[in-house]
Amino acid sequence: MRVDTTCNAFLDEQEHLDEQQIASLLAAGWNAPTLTPDDLLPDDLTSDDWFPDEDTDTCPNYFVDLNSPIAFDTVSDLTVHTFAHILRVPSPKRLEYYAYNEEDEPIEFPELGLPLAAPEDDGDQLELSQLLLETIRDTVGIADVEYDEDGDIGVRYRSALSFVRLTHDGLFVGIFAQLLTDVRENPAIYARLNEINSDEIMLRVFYKDGVIYAVADLPALPFVGSHVAEAFGYFCDAADRLGILLKAEFGGETAFDHNVQSNMLH
Repeated sequence: MRVDTTCNAFLDEQEHLDEQQIASLLAAGWNAPTLTPDDLLPDDLTSDDWFPDEDTDTCPNYFVDLNSPIAFDTVSDLTVHTFAHILRVPSPKRLEYYAYNEEDEPIEFPELGLPLAAPEDDGDQLELSQLLLETIRDTVGIADVEYDEDGDIGVRYRSALSFVRLTHDGLFVGIFAQLLTDVRENPAIYARLNEINSDEIMLRVFYKDGVIYAVADLPALPFVGSHVAEAFGYFCDAADRLGILLKAEFGGETAFDHNVQSNMLH
């Protein structure tokens, strides 16, 4: 049996595993991917070429191979530990599963106690993407806002540049921003960010590689435009407010001079 868990090559940038999570995966017994992002899906290969049917050590994800008879308790313990302590899934309610046979027909396992994920539907995804785009256009009052080449909608508000996109196969609307860049690391930063996270309701902030980020997630299904608009407006205002506040305390640079006129209309 092969068990694998995703690597950064298959994740959006704001969802990337950090160095601590990667180290924890290896310490828990996961093997490192044997393929690099440059190996994945080149024009002359299909997915079957890098997920071959025959026995092989090749895998693009972190993986574990177990010999028969399978120690299922080991698989279970590793899975729960990885979800809860490494990938930081806050609750089983955030999980769903998809299983299928050789004919790509779904197989149900009700004993898991998890919802069966619906197969991806490109039409539904396109419709949801358009709903999100129209909601952001109405929120900012700019009719020609579009997705960029990375699939993000970017909006400048005072000192901050915030982005919104669909994440987790369209299950969530993700909002993120770089509050400050060129910030020198020191212990006081982490204490201050923890304080902010304990006070903020809908967003969280973190420091990584000289950058302070803000992120927020909200359910995309069912899509409620007024909720998305309210959350995005709050996030943009908070990104501007927190960026200026943290710059005064720790230095660094916001995306824009906060005196420049906003692109968001009120």
